[in-house]
This record gives sequence, structure tokens and C-alpha cells, in this order.
Amino acid sequence: MKIIIENGDSEEKIVMAKALLANGLVSSIERANYETGVVHKRDDEIAVAVIEVAKLFGVGTLWTAVYRVLVDFCGWDDDVAEFCRRMNLILKGVVLEYGCNYQAIQKPLAANSILRKDFKAWKKYRVPKGDRVFPRQLFIAERLLKLLSISAEIYD
Repeated sequence: MKIIIENGDSEEKIVMAKALLANGLVSSIERANYETGVVHKRDDEIAVAVIEVAKLFGVGTLWTAVYRVLVDFCGWDDDVAEFCRRMNLILKGVVLEYGCNYQAIQKPLAANSILRKDFKAWKKYRVPKGDRVFPRQLFIAERLLKLLSISAEIYD
């Protein structure tokens, strides 16, 4: 488990977090960057979380949710081709049922305007009755955020 230190946390809370880290009760302490909205994650942390969430994929187009999270929260380049190149680099040697590729991300982005918007807009989106695509994308995005220990609420 990780602890995220937020602006305004008391010194006592920070000392407690450091004590938990020193005793091995948490794996790390991270400071959320509210200025840029970016939480820095190492590629190996991202790889572990992405591999776990990719096990839940029923279709390859769910890579769009991974793209949205990493672009909006981790500061990844929003160029889809560059995103795929970087993702495939950190997942080199990992065999997934649905690999990351340009079409898997671009197709949903072109078909559904909400998927092109940042995650804040996703949380406020009213899903039309019968839409089965967006709820699956949202589920994957929220699961990835949880695996990366990123709180989407800090960006509201």
C-alpha cells in the first residue's frame, strides 16, 4: 500500500506516514502534484498495474481507458502512436490477450467524443441508456487508478 501526501496535510500526518514506511507497513510515500495534476509513477509500477488490469479486458479497445488514465494522471504524451510505442516498450516480453496498438485506442476515440475528454469529464458524463461501451471503459479506468493508488477525486 502507498500513502499519498496531499497539500495541507499536517506535519503529524507526514511523520506518521514516514514511520509506517520505516516499519515496512506501506511500500512508499508519494506527494500529489496539484499544480500540474500529475502523479509521477515509475514505468515498472505502471507495467504491473497495466498487466493486472489487462486481464480484465474483453476487447482490445479497452486500451483507451488505460490511455486516458496515463495521459490525464501520469503525464504521458497524448499522441496515440507515441503512447503505444512507450507502452509496448515497458511491456516488452509480456504476452497479453489484447496487445496495445494504435487502432485499439484510436477507434473508440473517434467513435465516442466523451472518450477524447479528460477523466474529470468522464466522471460527470451521463451515460445514455443502452450504452455498453462507456461503462466498461470507466470500469477499467477506475480499476487502473486504484491499482496505481491514484485518487481521481483530488483533481475535481
